[in-house]
Parts: sequence; structure tokens; C-alpha cells
Amino acid sequence: MICRLVNLQIRLLIMQKIQKTFWTIVLSLFGFTLSAQRDTELIFIVDNDQIMADDEFEIDSLGYYNYSDEGGGNDNNCVEFTYFPWMPGYGLYRNFDISQMHYKHSSQIVTDTLVLGSYCHPAKYPITSKYGKRRRRMHYGYDIGYPHGTPVAAAFDGIVRISKNTAGGYGELIVVRHGNGLETYYGHLSKRLVNLGQLVKAGDTIALGGSTGRSTGNHLHFETRYLGIPFNPNRLIDFEKYCLKADTFHIRANAEAITLLTQSTIDKYAQITSTGSSSGTAANSAGGTYHNNGYIYYRVKSGDTLSHIAGRYQTTVSKLKSLNGLRSDFLSIGQRLRVK
Repeated sequence: MICRLVNLQIRLLIMQKIQKTFWTIVLSLFGFTLSAQRDTELIFIVDNDQIMADDEFEIDSLGYYNYSDEGGGNDNNCVEFTYFPWMPGYGLYRNFDISQMHYKHSSQIVTDTLVLGSYCHPAKYPITSKYGKRRRRMHYGYDIGYPHGTPVAAAFDGIVRISKNTAGGYGELIVVRHGNGLETYYGHLSKRLVNLGQLVKAGDTIALGGSTGRSTGNHLHFETRYLGIPFNPNRLIDFEKYCLKADTFHIRANAEAITLLTQSTIDKYAQITSTGSSSGTAANSAGGTYHNNGYIYYRVKSGDTLSHIAGRYQTTVSKLKSLNGLRSDFLSIGQRLRVK
């Protein structure tokens, strides 16, 4: 047993050195460095015949692992990768944790505008169970019944945050993080075809369907969450026509619930509450802002870049510049940008 531990530790050390050297060379070509990443010592312990890490240690050149036994459960473990600007959701999410199935936002969620972009239905089969309470247990998604081995497609562009073969009741699970605050869950899979950190496009086959985990038959558990808060995917998606109900929604959120409003709903509300002005603002927030003319504006905050804003609202830097008459990438805090 001791020999196996020593051999494993040596292999991990060699792998880390190789990975760190590789990523240092690659990132240096693009002007990045890994100086902000801490190098810490590997210390292994054995608990119930499982090899674990004591304290904190680097798992590769992009991330590090925190081990904590507070509460006596795995929910306190955190494997967190460095969040690079090119990764979807950078600047919106607080971390890129690959150990926790459910992201927990550490600050208040503000009202914002959700722009969805390209969409592909995960699997074009009938619904077998909907969002809501089921046998005294909350069911946080839609179940799509399909034959074993059916290809499962990514709903939107994004990056794989979770790819696990044993994720509790989910069975084999994939979670894809998108650049607009959404995460989509794909559960009860028979085979996962993507890895952690892999970029995917809407329509890419990411898995094959199955019945793993807490499941009584072959089906896909499809779930949507906004900054960690689950909501009914039927608000976004027409599961009978296999398409989005709208490409843009206004979000009102608190710590427990998400409300999604469409453009037409906002416009109707504005007409009811307006005092006669045809250009009054229907909704205003620290993020996107709806106007009666259908335009969406964004108020620049500290740390924002054109690239981050473009990714969040499913547009491009060149289009943002064109819409706002910008000649450079320079932004000032408080500046208002039209994003759509």
C-alpha cells in the first residue's frame, strides 16, 4: 500500500511539472504568466483507503484544491480553476469550481438582461416529467424520454464545468456554463463525451442518453440555473416546438427565485405605468436596461471590458464599437453602452 502511495505521488508530481511547463510556454506566447498561481507542497493522507490531500495543493497549472472537513461532508471541498478572461462567464461568476455540482453566488444577484444567442434542443423527444414538486421532492428540471444511447446536444455555447460519472441522483452528469449567467444540466447519461474545461458550441454532441443515478427508465434530466438558482426551463424553451420562446429576457432575481420577463411583457408594463412619454424606460438596473424602442443598454462597471460585455450579450466587440461609435477599447466606469 505504501509503495502504491509513493508511486502515485511521484506520478502526480511529474504530471504537474509537465503540465505547468506546457501551460507556461503556451500562455507566454499570448503574453500571460502564471505568477498569480500559488505553488504549494503536495501532502497526501489516507482515509478509508482513499487517497486525499491535506491542506491545500496545486492540482495543475490552472487550478488548486482546498480541502476542509468542516461539516463532515464533501460539500466543503472545492476544486477551483483560475478564471481566465477567455472563459465564458468570466466577470459574472465568482469562481470556476469543478467539484460542486451547484454554484453558489456569493453576492446579491441584480436585475439584468439575459440574451440567449444560438440554441439547439438537447434531444427532440417527448416530455415525461415537468418542473415542480414530485412525491414531496422538488424536481428542478424537465425529463425528456428517449432510447438508450440517444445523442445529447449542448443547448447553448459554453464551457464544461462538471463532467462526473457519479453525481448522486443525477447519475452521470454534465454541467455546461454559458457566458450570460446560465448553466445547463444534463443528467442520467450513459456516456459523457466531453471533458472539464472543454469549450462547446450549441448543437455539439456532449453525451449519450441513459438511465444512471436515481432513474426508473431512459431519459434526460435537463435543468437550467441562473447564477446557481434553479428555474423552470419552460420559461425559456418551447419543449413541443423544440425552440426558444424568445431570445432576450429581463431577469428579476432574489436569493431563492428567478422571474423572467419577455420584451413584449416589459413593453406592456411600460405602457400601463408610463405617464404618456413614448420613450420612457421600462426597466432599469445595474446590468441591461430595456427601453420601449426595444434597445438594450448596459452600464459599465469596474473590471468590465468590451470582450466580457460582448460575450455576456451574445454579440461581438466590433458590433459594440459600431453601435456606440467607439474607436478604441477604452471604457469608463458608468459609461452607458447599447448592446442590442
